[in-house]
Amino acid sequence: MRILCLGDSVMQYNDFSTYPQTGWIQELRRFFPLDVEFLNFARNGRSSKSFIAEGRFERVLKIVKSGDFAFIQFGHNDEKVEDLSRYTSPDENGEFRKNLSYFVSSFKEKGCFPILLTPVARRRFRSEHILENSHGLYPDAIKAVARQENIPCIDVTALTTEFLEKIGEKESVRFYMSIEPGEYAAYPAGKKDSSHLRPDGAFVVSSLVAESLKKIQDSFPDYKKLSESVLEKSIWGQTSSDKEIDDEFLMWC
Repeated sequence: MRILCLGDSVMQYNDFSTYPQTGWIQELRRFFPLDVEFLNFARNGRSSKSFIAEGRFERVLKIVKSGDFAFIQFGHNDEKVEDLSRYTSPDENGEFRKNLSYFVSSFKEKGCFPILLTPVARRRFRSEHILENSHGLYPDAIKAVARQENIPCIDVTALTTEFLEKIGEKESVRFYMSIEPGEYAAYPAGKKDSSHLRPDGAFVVSSLVAESLKKIQDSFPDYKKLSESVLEKSIWGQTSSDKEIDDEFLMWC
């Protein structure tokens, strides 16, 4: 089984040069057997518009196979109204929805099963346990396209907002790239970043997504293979499945 990933820097693979920044897909890998192949096309700074304009989606379509699954998560950079090379409107007839529909319909034509995901919540608090809505109308636009195309949508914005509001502003610092000067070699001057994730943050997001993937087959039977491949435990510490993880299988399959 192969999973193709399209998105921006919150999803992309990070190497040693940007450590501890971690794309949540890097941690999601832990929730699948080793024979599941992840192909991560997400790149820093891309919106749905620039991902298409740069020919990145065209390259994805050249390698996609029937039976693949695709995770599509944009929004952070589509919101940049001051940058016309990336901005797209989330309105009903706006470019954002049209781009998402284009991704979905193109994958369907190839026999691939797409899933739309809303963006990870930014760590912007109005008070200790109340988060600011920093994504505006984009999550609703994504959910609307999913309904229109009759495909699954994982509301990552809602899931991460719930998590952050539960733990509070102070506790949430360790999940994002808010680091002190001298703490990490790649950031000698420190960094105050409310969008990008550290390993713990990426693990939380991937845990929440894994829980949702497990349930997708209930409403979308065609995604049963994906759902049944997930090996996960609730981020809240409650086991949501009695499926035993076979360590030998995970290591040697």
